[in-house]
Amino acid sequence: MTETMAKTSRQIQGDIYRLLRESSLYMQTGGEVYRSGLRPRDSRQEDIVVAFTAGIPDQVQTGVVTVNIYVPDIDPYDNGVWVEDAERTEQIELLAQQWADGLMSGSYGYDFSLRQTISTYEEADTRQHFVSVRIGYRITELNE
Repeated sequence: MTETMAKTSRQIQGDIYRLLRESSLYMQTGGEVYRSGLRPRDSRQEDIVVAFTAGIPDQVQTGVVTVNIYVPDIDPYDNGVWVEDAERTEQIELLAQQWADGLMSGSYGYDFSLRQTISTYEEADTRQHFVSVRIGYRITELNE
């Protein structure tokens, strides 16, 4: 592999974006798929955001892409106290695990692996939580 054949961060991010757009994970969430930085700030949808996290352009190109799935918090008692929609974040975690399992068993020009346990985190400023999926990749073939 020569350096001119290596993929850029945007190409890798785009490949993951396309895989998400074709996935059952996307079909079972209520939002859209966005590249990092492009999600509307005021979105209250179950959006999926793809961020290129790290890449190493060695003989075999490797790195990490982070996929965050946002879930709006709920006010279960209609008293202004917003909390995690724990039932929904648990469902999203399971859907994300199924998606990741499919990536790891598929042939997409990459070898994929999970880089950490799929987890849910609070995004307090927006009254949302997000399910985070960190996917390691190793490019096995270049397809332009």
